Amino acid sequence: MSLDKLFARHIDTLQQRYEETLELLDNEGIRIDAVLLHSGRLQPYFADDISIPFRAHGHFRHWVPLNLPDQAVLVQPGCKPVLYRVQPQSFWLDTSVECESWWADSFEMVEASGRDELLELLPGLQRTAFMGEDTAYASRIGLTSQLYNETHLRNRLDHHRSLKTPYEIDQIRSANRVALRGHRAAEEAFFNGKGERDIHLAYLNACQATEQDLPIPSIVALDEKSAILHYEPKRRTDSAGARVMLCDAGYTVRGYAADLTRTYVRDSAHPVFRNLVDEVARIKDRMVSAAQAGKSFKDLNQEAHDLVRTALRETGVIRGGDEESREHRISNLFFPHGTGHLLGLQVHDVSGLFKDETGVLEPPPDEHKALRLTRRLEDGMVYTVEPGIYFIPMLLNAERKSEKGKLLNFALIDELMSCGGIRIEDNVVIRNGGAENLTAEENK
Repeated sequence: MSLDKLFARHIDTLQQRYEETLELLDNEGIRIDAVLLHSGRLQPYFADDISIPFRAHGHFRHWVPLNLPDQAVLVQPGCKPVLYRVQPQSFWLDTSVECESWWADSFEMVEASGRDELLELLPGLQRTAFMGEDTAYASRIGLTSQLYNETHLRNRLDHHRSLKTPYEIDQIRSANRVALRGHRAAEEAFFNGKGERDIHLAYLNACQATEQDLPIPSIVALDEKSAILHYEPKRRTDSAGARVMLCDAGYTVRGYAADLTRTYVRDSAHPVFRNLVDEVARIKDRMVSAAQAGKSFKDLNQEAHDLVRTALRETGVIRGGDEESREHRISNLFFPHGTGHLLGLQVHDVSGLFKDETGVLEPPPDEHKALRLTRRLEDGMVYTVEPGIYFIPMLLNAERKSEKGKLLNFALIDELMSCGGIRIEDNVVIRNGGAENLTAEENK
């Protein structure tokens, strides 16, 4: 289907969801006549006059593929959505708002030369909800404070964002295609002896990207640094002597993110570590194959931990039987994060811990507090699958004299500590009950 038709159907779906939500809330005694979605405003760094790189509010971006400040969309039941195209006069900044017909035709367009003009341009609706960070602005244009980011509305809209339309899935698939190109370039740079910074630059160049095109700062970590889960510094020293590279980097297409991780090893890496890299890849594939609509992600996460324990036992990293190692939560020492998270307009997309659309929470289990997704999988849900095995000094050294530590083969662990860690991450969507891997090469 062509992009314009995909987008038009996407907007029809959002309009229907909003209308059904407002009707449902009205039946519960919460009357909302319309919703104004604000993209956000430029903000400076603390005690500075330089602006923080702008990122539009997710609920605005859900409707409009624009990443610009001070834009707004009005959603009203039974009406075509209205985009307030705000283009102030400035010689300091480029304030133009480019609107391509493939998406702009889905909106009624209202022009404004300044953001405060919305006071005169908005229809006189008494119960207009405001969604966005700049509530002081909402007050200035006359919207009632009782409906600023109204909790019941926000929870339902957050929940709906987890179920992607065909348009959204198409953007995430496209983002994966570009990100894979970057990862192949990063792999080549690593094996050619480049350092972390040059590997990062090779990634950007292959994607034809700037930093603003990445959904999160990239992670390029060599050897022991790959055991730091959110490692961001990029060393200039070359990688000729390095044995391991972990690269966690994505790309965005029209606001939608790809979030991929790969771990590469040279032949000089410890043979047990190389074996574990293969095991983590197999665990990732098993988790994709096991996913289906209706299955709890908490159960998938536990399955991943069971497989990690098996891999650690078979490679001699841990000792003892499965029941004993599970009782002591041994896998948490080597796999301290969750197996995945929702993905979309945000890398860690909203509503991952929701029990239902009302926003009641389904907290992560005590043994896996870092899990970001506890929901049952549903058709249209896009999420990451990212098992890992890490040799983290802070976690492992603390157990050297503990009861739990008796299950750890520290002689081998000490040999592996300098290798760092392993993470392999793909992006999947639940479709027709099962999982489709959007990162798989055959989909490109």
